[in-house]
Amino acid sequence: MAEIGLLKFLHVLCLVYWLGADLAVFYSSYFVADDKLSAETRASMSKLLFVLDLGPRICMPLMLGSGVHLAWRLGLLNMPTFAVLAAWLVCVGWVAMVLAVHAGGAGAKALTVIEYWFRVAVVAAIGAYSIYALAADLTASWLAYKLLVYAGLVACGLMIRRRLRHFGPALSALLEDRVTEGDNRTIRHSLAGTRPYALAIWAGLLVNTALGLHLI
Repeated sequence: MAEIGLLKFLHVLCLVYWLGADLAVFYSSYFVADDKLSAETRASMSKLLFVLDLGPRICMPLMLGSGVHLAWRLGLLNMPTFAVLAAWLVCVGWVAMVLAVHAGGAGAKALTVIEYWFRVAVVAAIGAYSIYALAADLTASWLAYKLLVYAGLVACGLMIRRRLRHFGPALSALLEDRVTEGDNRTIRHSLAGTRPYALAIWAGLLVNTALGLHLI
């Protein structure tokens, strides 16, 4: 059916763009952290990193919405139609929050906190459902594992955000060309702290791809 084909297309597109943009962000972070480069070069790379990072943050909710819808259409998730619509509303609302935070402006700081705790709720809800689904045999085990890994991906994103909690002021100093050695150290340590979680996200995406293709 066309609907299933479109859902598969969106789901795979989110995977490809999430992984590809994450690789670009990871590579760009080394230039931002390199204090041997000029402040202008580092500032330009930080702006590029900020733009590139928007892609994975949009793909994360869209992957969930398309995945739930696809699993429902394939008969893998036993849920009423209104629940699928509710899942999409949640995911669209999540995307809207991401775009609003990215745009900045009044209220962006408060919305960042709301979006953070929303992600915590997503991790808790999906993680709990996945474990229950495995224990109660509610759906195919590979799908339950995919959901569990997805919860782990969102959790890794939260850990990256925590590692970057001191990054903002140091980056502002860089952008305003008043960066100090202390700011450079904060930038280096903050970005270095995110990399293990970025690698875990890549591994999780590859595991979920293998699960979806029934390779494992």
